[in-house]
Amino acid sequence: MTVPRRPPSLIAAMAVFAAVVTALTPMTTLLLPEWFLPGAAVVAVVVAVGYGARWIHRGLALPAGIVAWLAILAWAYPGSILDGVITWGIRHVVAAAADQVVTGIAPVDVDPPLMFLLLAAIGFLAVLVDQLAVTIRLPILAAIPLICVFVMPQLAVPRGDHLAFAVPFALALIAMIAFSSRRLSRTRTRRIRGAGGIAIAVVAAIAALVIAPRVPVLPAADSGTFARPTSIDVSIDLGDDLRARSTEEVLRVRTDGIVAPYLRLATHTRFGETGWQIDGGASQPLEDGFDPTAGSGVVGEIESNDVRTWVSDVELDTEYLPLPGDAVSVTGAGDGWNAMLSSRTARSSSTTSQGERYRAESHPLAPTRAQFDASPWADEAGLGGTYTNSVTGEAIREALPDGATDVPDAVTEGAIGEAAREVTADDRTPYETALGLQEWLRSPRFTYSLETPVEDGFDGSDIAAIEQFLDARAGYCVHFASAFALMARSLDLPTRITVGYLPGDLTGRSIDDMSVYSVAANRLHAWPEVYFVGIGWTPFDPTPGVAQARNVVVETGGSGIDDPGPTAAPDDPDEEETSPSAEPAETDDATDDPAAVPLPGAASTATAALFALLGVLLLGAIPALVRLGIRTWRRNAARAGDAGVAWRELRATATDVGLGPSRAESPRAFGARLVRSGAAAEHVDPLVRAIEQRSFAPREAAGVDLALPLRRVARALAPRRLAARIGRALLPRSLWERPRDTDPPSA
Repeated sequence: MTVPRRPPSLIAAMAVFAAVVTALTPMTTLLLPEWFLPGAAVVAVVVAVGYGARWIHRGLALPAGIVAWLAILAWAYPGSILDGVITWGIRHVVAAAADQVVTGIAPVDVDPPLMFLLLAAIGFLAVLVDQLAVTIRLPILAAIPLICVFVMPQLAVPRGDHLAFAVPFALALIAMIAFSSRRLSRTRTRRIRGAGGIAIAVVAAIAALVIAPRVPVLPAADSGTFARPTSIDVSIDLGDDLRARSTEEVLRVRTDGIVAPYLRLATHTRFGETGWQIDGGASQPLEDGFDPTAGSGVVGEIESNDVRTWVSDVELDTEYLPLPGDAVSVTGAGDGWNAMLSSRTARSSSTTSQGERYRAESHPLAPTRAQFDASPWADEAGLGGTYTNSVTGEAIREALPDGATDVPDAVTEGAIGEAAREVTADDRTPYETALGLQEWLRSPRFTYSLETPVEDGFDGSDIAAIEQFLDARAGYCVHFASAFALMARSLDLPTRITVGYLPGDLTGRSIDDMSVYSVAANRLHAWPEVYFVGIGWTPFDPTPGVAQARNVVVETGGSGIDDPGPTAAPDDPDEEETSPSAEPAETDDATDDPAAVPLPGAASTATAALFALLGVLLLGAIPALVRLGIRTWRRNAARAGDAGVAWRELRATATDVGLGPSRAESPRAFGARLVRSGAAAEHVDPLVRAIEQRSFAPREAAGVDLALPLRRVARALAPRRLAARIGRALLPRSLWERPRDTDPPSA
């Protein structure tokens, strides 16, 4: 009687679909997710075609899957195919996609060439996994490429929230292993338990790879599933955002200026008992722009520059729009934005900056050193009277936001004011005073630290926190900026604090001959600004380890402030910051040739690639390592005479080389078959006699060393060809292929 053919398993096919799709989810952190739904559709088509083909004949599944894959490639090809001829060479498609991957910053835009390669790779992966798991019924072997695909994004861009992706992936693997195994009847419970154990081991390996690069900063909140925008707090309390050290890209920028600009989000002028408060004040629709930037005439005519800045790919969940500090107009932004006139920032009560693309026109002033030195003290300029150049105190008050000169007595009369007077005792002008404060805070007396304020209990910006900071002399940008601003106010200098982003890193790409910069979330920064009569608000940066702000200026002429060079960076590269001066410093590496500029993160990219390779090798070696551990334990037990363990190892050895026992074979018949396959009878017979003695003798005989015959049998049965031996070692079948007979009865 002919045994009816078992129909293909729909549940197994669905499990394969779920496993492949969940393995792809971490890729959404490297690539913008518009590829994900088409990729899932490709997987669905391949799996469905394979399932339908198996209804006709199991052998048709592979050719049908390949045909479906090729049809998908023809549909997704970013060119045209006429009469079977590809009119756009595949070489150009691959080159364009490779260039996008190499030069892009995560998450990368998916252009048509890259989309084509993605869908091609996803389709191939689906065909491979479907054949291994369902057609050949080796689901654990099918899990290996899925694990590699799942882990690779974490090795490239470490993120704590990748662990959340591991949960559905593990469940899908359990289902695939459970419902794609060879026997689908009475042993299902045992298979599910085995699949669960394997999945737990897989999740443990994935968790180790996911967590290791993030310790001790877990869990990450850089961005969520499918690259959610980064949420930030534009208040002066930046500690949590900075300690997250996220490398997620939050925007891209290009400019026709000399270097990338510093982008401000909000300013803080009022200082109260709890610290700094965000500025409000008069506003108007952003399309109406800001007031022009110009000096008041007190220090003579000040030259200015015209700079255009394009901002795109904004991934920020905030009601503030990143703008250059001297912006006068903004075009292209969405509706609902208001220009905050006193701070030159943009704010909305009805939208966020996510997805915005716009252009900002800026007119940064370029005063000379002589003009800075000519700027008088604010009180001498007329806050209480009239200055000789006919600039009234009322005019100065109108130029300053409320609170710019307010300072509590506890600051002036306390440790902050005392330190300020001591540091600037020999300075004569407001500009010299500001430089003196900056140089003191940037000196080796102070160190940059994100942890000291937390450990010592002064992680804030109120008076007590700043006094403790001046005593500990360790903190981050908030503490340095607050200390500078309060010390300057105690000396009658109007100040405020700005929160925004430092310049980004070169991506290696250019648009209209303008280099494109990528700004990451960890470039969030705070810096102080000082108001100089006749010049206006001028940024400084007292934080150590950042490029120097306006401390080098030309003596004469109208060329403006020299581009200062960088200073020593902090010990921790994650804590590196760069000075937000109005004209940021151009580093020594700068060159007009983008090809001559080392790609940002080249070293980290190489390191990530190395770890990715090591990770793949480790994952590929997991089955061999597991088998090695089992073999070692069993041989140690066999050396002590444990016949049952020795027999299980013999069966596993035979299974690894395709000679596993059948259900009907007795131990003696199985041993005879091994002898016929090349094992020596003198090595097989002791193992057969030992298991028969244990199974049928009234009591177990004294144990003899069974490890030596086990090793000799394994050596005799090993394949002769090197490639076959390596394949059997890396993928030992005994891990997932149960022997086809039951265990011998115990004595």
